[in-house]
Amino acid sequence: MKALVNTMMAFLILLLITSCAGPYTMDNSGSTINLGLDDPFEIQLVSNASTGYSWSVVSYDSTVIQQVGEKSYEADNDKVGSAGLSIFNFKTVGEGETTLTLVYKRNWEEHALHDKTFEMKIVAGTMGRIEE
Repeated sequence: MKALVNTMMAFLILLLITSCAGPYTMDNSGSTINLGLDDPFEIQLVSNASTGYSWSVVSYDSTVIQQVGEKSYEADNDKVGSAGLSIFNFKTVGEGETTLTLVYKRNWEEHALHDKTFEMKIVAGTMGRIEE
């Protein structure tokens, strides 16, 4: 029985270590995260698709991180016009550091609302996941 419990604990610890980092939210904007190589991480930002505003990726160094798949959207509920979450998935692909920048704006507008920018510094290396 003790061996089974130890095996289950080891599995849970391994799962925790290798699972996707985050999700990171607007509360994490301005912070730095340290990840290992090939570490996935997720950004979830509140948005409202019915307003014409949407989150877009502006910049990052593609030798350090890459976006995995397309942005997805999860509505809070089934009511028309309700807010939800824009979800972006990334993974580290090389050692180094980059600043990931996303903005919340209408596609036809040149500038984003100054208070709707998400920035996070990502440091990728062999040390593994450490959050600051």
